[in-house]
Amino acid sequence: MKILCRKREVLLVGLFLTWLGSISQEQIASKEDTKEVVASGVGSIIEGDVAHARDDAIEDALRKGIENALGLIVESETLVQNYQLIEDNIFSKTQGYIQKYDVVQEGEQSEQLYEVTVRALVKMADLKNDLDAIETLMRRKNRPRLMVMIEERNIGEAPGLFHYFEADMNIAETAIMDAFMAKGFKFVDQATVKKNLDQEKAAAILEGDVALASSLGKTVGAEVVITGKALATATVVEAFGAKQRSQQATVNVRAIRTDTGDIIATSSAQGAYPHIDDVAGGTKAIQRACEKLSEDLMTKILDQWQTDVSSGTTLILKVRGVASYEQLNKFKSSLPYYVRGLSSVVQRDWYQGFATLEVVMTGNSDDLAQRLAGKTIDGIQIKIVGTSPNSVTVEFVPSE
Repeated sequence: MKILCRKREVLLVGLFLTWLGSISQEQIASKEDTKEVVASGVGSIIEGDVAHARDDAIEDALRKGIENALGLIVESETLVQNYQLIEDNIFSKTQGYIQKYDVVQEGEQSEQLYEVTVRALVKMADLKNDLDAIETLMRRKNRPRLMVMIEERNIGEAPGLFHYFEADMNIAETAIMDAFMAKGFKFVDQATVKKNLDQEKAAAILEGDVALASSLGKTVGAEVVITGKALATATVVEAFGAKQRSQQATVNVRAIRTDTGDIIATSSAQGAYPHIDDVAGGTKAIQRACEKLSEDLMTKILDQWQTDVSSGTTLILKVRGVASYEQLNKFKSSLPYYVRGLSSVVQRDWYQGFATLEVVMTGNSDDLAQRLAGKTIDGIQIKIVGTSPNSVTVEFVPSE
């Protein structure tokens, strides 16, 4: 009996040590996935706007901080791994993000330049589970707001199509919003959304009209619109000789950037729930599907935003008053010399004095507007006539 007890004690101690060892390994891995870096960045002081230059300098420093952290990881791995594995790991580690940072030194380097030094924690893990990092990313993206519109059909309801304006039938919308808001995302008020819609436009958006969804989002102040469909159906399944009613749901959505109309993420998921009541079971099935979908969609949106702040974001530059195609080409070729961080300029259209350019740059629309405001580029005087979170509208002013 004593031998049996001792064996049991040894077994329990062994299990405890194994558990303790696994916890330590997880802590070590977590620590290794976080790098503390110190980096400096600069921002241009334009027309005495030191505050904006400081923001630019912080962004520049944070981008360099991520690059430095990735460089340290790659360098350490080259000592022990072969070429193929290094290449794979470089690819997998490009999702590094700023968890948090502090400004440790700052000041004007000259009349035109502001310099900031930051100490930052760069983490190589899953961003969607890090609330501090999401908050930091939100600030860097100027706290974008989302809007959600889901067409929902539950076969337990009366026959006929579901209408968006019917009350108390927004299970999918609520489930998605709850999941996102738990991680710090902001949404526009649904009552405000519905107030700006008529039934015809709502139906068009829910059928996939990206242009209308984008337009509505801009009207209500949302930078991203999540729209799609949720469908719940019921079947009878047999298990162990007994029949049971079960409801299955499928939810498909896409996230649209309102300023450009670009689809930045898509996702779909299924959920099931057994219940004798079709409506109650369908509701639960939709909720389960939305829980799965929200996790995937959130990851894709955050990855896109992280790419925007680290590698450059796509902005729309709308140009009015273009006198000729030659003048437009001259303006396009000169832009990289006047806008710091601009890496690409693509012309989307030009018609009767109006042009749309798509530019990729490190910074946001305010940065682009400030760097162009009041400038004379190759004899072309630039006037800013409008901005939004992802676009800038300028006008060519004829020389007097």
